[in-house]
Amino acid sequence: MNVLPLDYDACAFSTDGRYVASAVYNRLIIKTQPFAGPHVVATASYAIDSLRWNVASHLVLCTQFSRGVVQVYDVHAAKWIRTIRCGYFKFVAAEWIGHDNILLTLEFHMALAVFNLSKNSIVYIEIPKPIWPCAVFDANGTHMFVVSKINGYEKLLMMSSRSLDRVIYIQDIIGPCNGLNKSPDNRFLCVFNDKKLAILDFLSGNVIGSIECFSLNTVSWAPNSKYLALGCSLGNIVVLTSSNEFNVEFKLSRSSLSEEYDFFVESNRVLIKTNASKTFINSISTKISFIAWSFDCSYLSTYEVDSTFLCIWEKYRLICAVELSKKIKKMKWCHVENKLSVAYGTDLIFFWTEGQTPKLQTSPKLIDGTCLLVSNISWSTNNRDMILSDGKKFLLFTTT
Repeated sequence: MNVLPLDYDACAFSTDGRYVASAVYNRLIIKTQPFAGPHVVATASYAIDSLRWNVASHLVLCTQFSRGVVQVYDVHAAKWIRTIRCGYFKFVAAEWIGHDNILLTLEFHMALAVFNLSKNSIVYIEIPKPIWPCAVFDANGTHMFVVSKINGYEKLLMMSSRSLDRVIYIQDIIGPCNGLNKSPDNRFLCVFNDKKLAILDFLSGNVIGSIECFSLNTVSWAPNSKYLALGCSLGNIVVLTSSNEFNVEFKLSRSSLSEEYDFFVESNRVLIKTNASKTFINSISTKISFIAWSFDCSYLSTYEVDSTFLCIWEKYRLICAVELSKKIKKMKWCHVENKLSVAYGTDLIFFWTEGQTPKLQTSPKLIDGTCLLVSNISWSTNNRDMILSDGKKFLLFTTT
């Protein structure tokens, strides 16, 4: 039996958490939980650069963009079932839509292609203006919205099974569009720029709420789709609620802290609980870079642009702040536990668990003996196994 290396060129957990797919050059390696036992190895046409599972967790999308190829592997059939080759424009992105539709983004975002596996057919959708993401779909790929710019005006094309149902003039609602974001339950769609955001009903396209914000930078839906958090300038977070026509439910800002909260600082690779540093208290807040919700929507974690400060909020108040040694790269909550992990470009991963003292854990080394400087993380549904990445190499990691 071949001895497989610990680190991979690509790695992804299946949606149900039962499998992990990894790639070393053109070898696809599929393991079943607990991921240390027997494995299946298949050979792709060329070097694999990314892996994506479909929602049913039996098909793996393997992209080989350097050669303009996308292949699909069926775990149940234990074989490759489809190979898609690009035409004039190269593939630059690929993702699943539902069970058997693949969304392909072509070079320069000039067009999208929707490939249906069961029908072995492809439909092209022209996207003149490169807004990413420029298209959002519901869970089964039936309904979609696409941003387009026609005759100098930005429009939102509402489509059903890729036939045009309605044209919505975005500039009449918010002005120029910086992005789209769909709620997890497929009921709502938000369109936004740095000054204004509007909420639309996903099925009808009707506007059901809007808000003006100063320097809106990022948005994040809660897993239950009840809340929508907006990250703005000066470290401000505005939370809207669907139960109140998306009016403001509450606001968060570390510039107006008055209650007690835990503060930790990283020193010599350990976390020390101390009084809040003057740097944290007196520094001028910048705009929010990223917002993440816990699985039960009880907590929010945030960090600002180019910041070393992590903030954890319990609805209306700050409960924990951490000063890390380097700028934060990525944070992710567990699927069924209030447990947060944070990567910040070192070989350490920060963990915060509800009711426990936060800690740092060291990632495994790569096969060549060097440390992995973690910049991205993802959880399996078992809330124990993780995938760590520096953007080039991937590691399987089990938390303690």
